[in-house]
Amino acid sequence: MKLLPIAGINNVANDDALQIGGDNPRLFVKDAINVDISETGRISLRKSESLITNKNYRNIWQSPLHRDVFATLDRQLVKINTLDWSHDVILDHLNHEFICYEVLNNLIFISTVSGIFVYNGFQLEPLTVDNPASPLLESRIEGGTLGTGDYVVAISYSRNGKESGLSEHVQSHIDILGKGDVLQGSLVVQLPYCLDASISEVNIYCSARNGSELRKYGSYPTSTSQVIIDRDDHLGRANQFISMSAMPSGKFMKYWQGRLLTADKNIIRFSQAMAYHLHDERHDFIMLPQRISFILPVDGGIWVGQVDHVVFLSGAEPSEMTFVKKTAHSPIPYSAVEVDSDLIGADISQGGGKTALWLSENGYVIGTSTGQIIELHTSVLNGITAKSGRSVSLGRRLITLVS
Repeated sequence: MKLLPIAGINNVANDDALQIGGDNPRLFVKDAINVDISETGRISLRKSESLITNKNYRNIWQSPLHRDVFATLDRQLVKINTLDWSHDVILDHLNHEFICYEVLNNLIFISTVSGIFVYNGFQLEPLTVDNPASPLLESRIEGGTLGTGDYVVAISYSRNGKESGLSEHVQSHIDILGKGDVLQGSLVVQLPYCLDASISEVNIYCSARNGSELRKYGSYPTSTSQVIIDRDDHLGRANQFISMSAMPSGKFMKYWQGRLLTADKNIIRFSQAMAYHLHDERHDFIMLPQRISFILPVDGGIWVGQVDHVVFLSGAEPSEMTFVKKTAHSPIPYSAVEVDSDLIGADISQGGGKTALWLSENGYVIGTSTGQIIELHTSVLNGITAKSGRSVSLGRRLITLVS
């Protein structure tokens, strides 16, 4: 039997169908281990591995921004110098149960169990600002120009221009008995102690008399312990972050349509549009029926891997999104990767848009930007199983490591 050229692997067809004759003879094989098959069908022994460092680096990722290489080492997040495989420590005391990376606005976002961090090339800082505890509020019938009525107060924290969501609001009543509508009352706000040294300011919001809209009274250093609200006629802008909380981290993190999104277990969470550090727990989430095995946004929606199938989410807002089951084949967890039109062609990418590709039990599957799927190897491959996989594009070849 003539062995060349080899057309690839086919473990679906019968043995008699593996050899193709005619003007373009070729031969399929049932399996190929530790060999590479070229485009012309020639077989070459795959190069053996070599040890490049004794350090146990994990979660290695290279940024497309400046080609920096990041990894975890024990309980540290490090940046690696690939010339000698030395490293610089970026973050200590890291829980590396999961970690993922995303480039956004020339910054590197890093999602860990502890939260989401942002690296600007020089330093690492938290993305989110936790909501503060509620202040204590006391009303007085003197010391200001507030009249009889109810007042609502809440506070927020700020770090480098980013403001947290509001604390739980507190309410107090000023009652200047027997003096008509005399404007002489005040409110004493006792601020909670701030344990985060990176917080720069405390913002105080107050309502007008018998009002409900919280408007800014002022900003103060975190060392401030007490503030007296003595007037309500110069309140500033209304707070836009009511009911917001810090954006939670997740095993998966991506950017889509002006929002940061994370996923863990069977829930996808979305940040506020253009406010990546904030999340509305009431509306900014989608719950899926099964555990999520990958997420990959494209122009028209989001591809989401489930335990035994893949779905496509579409819609402009998280609360309006619908999902459609697109394939009943099990995807390999973590194997999804975004590919460009140079690799798959403009026809498949439908004009050069973002295209998703993942490894499934029946070979590679392409998910287009409009929600269509193309199963590339469904007639020649099946039975691929793995607990996880990582895909990387090397030139015009895609390689997925599975374990």
